Amino acid sequence: MQVRGYGPYIAGAALGLVVALALSAGLGLSGTPQLLLFAVLPALGGAVAERLVAARR
Repeated sequence: MQVRGYGPYIAGAALGLVVALALSAGLGLSGTPQLLLFAVLPALGGAVAERLVAARR
């Protein structure tokens, strides 16, 4: 099993988490909207980063 292949997904998920933190703090979200934001953005960021890296290979 190669762990190196997960790098782009992990980096994108981390970036998505940072964006979720910034949006949550900036918009003052709490409760369900905040939960959805933290559920969707890291997964979306990881998927986008993984596809971008795969397209460049």
